[in-house]
Amino acid sequence: MKRISREQANAAVRDFLSRRDWSTQTPARQRILAAFLRLATTNGFNAVSMRTLSGELDLRPSSLYSSFPGGKDEIVAEALSWFTHRFGQDLLAAVEETTTAEDYWAALVRFHLSQQLQRPEADLWDLLVATDRVGQFLGDETRHEVATWLSLHEDMFAAAAGEMGFSLSRQHAYMVLTLLDGAGRWAQWDGESESLEALISNAISVSRSILATQSPIPA
Repeated sequence: MKRISREQANAAVRDFLSRRDWSTQTPARQRILAAFLRLATTNGFNAVSMRTLSGELDLRPSSLYSSFPGGKDEIVAEALSWFTHRFGQDLLAAVEETTTAEDYWAALVRFHLSQQLQRPEADLWDLLVATDRVGQFLGDETRHEVATWLSLHEDMFAAAAGEMGFSLSRQHAYMVLTLLDGAGRWAQWDGESESLEALISNAISVSRSILATQSPIPA
């Protein structure tokens, strides 16, 4: 992976987020997206249809199509994009409060793990992206946006690693992200803040152990 600074990684994320102005999203579209994410995380993606979504919102299906002419496929793409940008904005805010590379790495892990455990739509995002790798149901634009975000996210870890003296490979960055994405399966969180802190501490330690397997950058 290319070696960049934390400031460069943050700037790249900031540029990515600036490419779309979500303030222009109408309240009707936001309400539909929120309902889709809520239903899909509760009942499963395949259980959500335009009919069930219109019932949840107490709207006629025609009203949904007036906001999203492309139907469910357009809603899925927009929901993925919406979640990606909110995740990116909140992550950037979290890491910008740090001063050292070690704290930056810890903030990346803390934020990601907390999101996976506290926001069910994070698992939905992972599922939809993984399903697209097989079924190819997302449009090219959405697929490109997802790929860009994943690369930027990995670059943030690589930037911290570089400033800590390690060269993080793409493979090992993926290992760290896989650890965090799978938190819902291994963490067994009881919902208490105290146990969440313990899980975060463990995740930071494990992720740092993955980093420690990398070759140090020559002085």
